[in-house]
Amino acid sequence: MKKQLLILSIIAMGAFGCQGEKLAELRFCADVRLEDPCYGEDTVFIHGTNVWAHLLLSPKFQDTVVIGNFYGFQDGKRIFIESKVHDLDEGQDIIMEALFINLCGDYEVEFLDTKGNLLAKGGFEIW
Repeated sequence: MKKQLLILSIIAMGAFGCQGEKLAELRFCADVRLEDPCYGEDTVFIHGTNVWAHLLLSPKFQDTVVIGNFYGFQDGKRIFIESKVHDLDEGQDIIMEALFINLCGDYEVEFLDTKGNLLAKGGFEIW
């Protein structure tokens, strides 16, 4: 019995230890400025405000492309709006994507690597 508990403990530690660190952080901004690349960070914006998705990549991120998917919600269902491929230059660690939105509602953005692994995902609201 003790042997089985020891084996289960080792498996559990390995599973949690292999989750690794985050490769990206996603923020939403009202503007991009030289002195503040994510000005007006929030998850709720007033209609008419430009919203920017600001993705900060970890130095451990090794892919050359990031795919951004943009969704809206209608009647509680997630609806695909568009996808954009971001080719990364060597050493590039920030992706800024302008999200042009004319309607109030809830939205979601996700960023994936070329293998389809989720790097970051987040939502925001326009009212």
